[in-house]
Amino acid sequence: MKIGMLTDFVAVEYANGPALACQSFRRHMENRGHHVGLIGPKPSKHRKASGETILLNSWRFRQYGNVPFAMPWPHTTYSERPPYDIIHANSNSLLMHWAPMVRELHGIPCLQTNTVYLPSFAHHFLPEDVLNAPLSKPVFERLQAYVEKHFCELYDAGDGLIVQCQGLVDYWRNKGLEVPLHIIPRPVDVQTFDHPVGRDPYRYDFKKGYRLVVACRHAGEKSLDELLEVFATEILPKRGDASLTLIGDGPVHKSLKQLAKKLGIAHRTEFVGELAQKDLPTWYHHADVFVYTSLSETFGQVISETLWMGTPVVAYDDQMGVAYQVKDGKNGLLVPAGNAEKFGEAVIDLMDNENKRVNMSETAREMQRALVHPEVVFKAYEEAYYSAIDHIRRRPPSRVGDRSLSMKWKLFREHVFPWFWKHSILIGSGVISSGYTPKTDVAFDELPKVTPEMSINKRPHLRLLDGKHVSGVDVNVVESALKDERSA
Repeated sequence: MKIGMLTDFVAVEYANGPALACQSFRRHMENRGHHVGLIGPKPSKHRKASGETILLNSWRFRQYGNVPFAMPWPHTTYSERPPYDIIHANSNSLLMHWAPMVRELHGIPCLQTNTVYLPSFAHHFLPEDVLNAPLSKPVFERLQAYVEKHFCELYDAGDGLIVQCQGLVDYWRNKGLEVPLHIIPRPVDVQTFDHPVGRDPYRYDFKKGYRLVVACRHAGEKSLDELLEVFATEILPKRGDASLTLIGDGPVHKSLKQLAKKLGIAHRTEFVGELAQKDLPTWYHHADVFVYTSLSETFGQVISETLWMGTPVVAYDDQMGVAYQVKDGKNGLLVPAGNAEKFGEAVIDLMDNENKRVNMSETAREMQRALVHPEVVFKAYEEAYYSAIDHIRRRPPSRVGDRSLSMKWKLFREHVFPWFWKHSILIGSGVISSGYTPKTDVAFDELPKVTPEMSINKRPHLRLLDGKHVSGVDVNVVESALKDERSA
């Protein structure tokens, strides 16, 4: 099958889940015999797009390290038929208009992917007192409803929507979405995470048994300021050997370092910056607990990767992507969102109980391999593609091949113009640089030199899932399969 992957990250501009997952997707699908081309904004001069690509001109978002945002030109990228059997739109920017235009013009089925939980983001861009003020609250509620309606219309203009947890299925169905929904989590890149780990990278004074780690983009929606405060008030005063290592960079990186000093915990925290993905398994392996306070995750790639490496997680119960993966008491601990005291108690509980950590570690490895191994996930993708092909046969676009003036006006009014003016406002709002500049000397998606065994047959418990796929990868099926295996 010829697959066109629509993405905001044709090249990996900085370390983030969607960008790295896109490159992993192409490698694994091509290993399965498919052909994959990437469609998206021209990358910066520091990053090169590899393989087959269709590139749109891009404008830079200065507020976030000059990340490129695609604009709707050249028009030939969508007016001429692209060489694909299906379009997999893995974009949550206005670039996602590209997919339904290609569907309408050329009759190519398209699947969208939702990786943004819209309600959680508003609370990180504006202060709570502004969001909830009597005058401004109705305005922002109407704005959120408008954005959700816009997303719903774009998704319903395609042939299916891929989400990464059950919470998003419920959310979009409640918004009136009608196209088929598929739960498909992001796979862990086995080529990176199933190779021998390196030597202990932590500071000599960060004692084993008390090491906390978090890896993510340093942006407001990740709530790392809250994590630092929890560490300062609920963990370090009670366990003086505790340490916190923060991996990543981003717009709030400098302010987080300043906050650590202000809270008096700088001596027990370390900011190691952005790392290539191939280095992360070693950091996860030598840590004791992965800690996470973000409530904005539609999946949480770092959660998936750390569980794959057997590091238990303590996190807030977001009822979304994190809670979809972390099963309280099995592979980690979930605490009520915003409850700093309970969060600290959970972390200390794992610090003090090595046997509990070891048992959770083994369970985490098993469950995550059953949930996100590439053989499981990409089989689910293929089934979603066949579902999309069936959907377009049952609901074909009515004006394929039509190049009349009325058709061009329709596309301009519904797709090209909204794409242009909304991206223009977004980019214009970030004309002042945040001071964050992604590293240009790190190949974030560089692969280890040794390629591990990727066969699913090396993990017999995964075979239990064969034939049990229900609308994607279902975490409840995974748990049931593991339970059946143990009782057998």
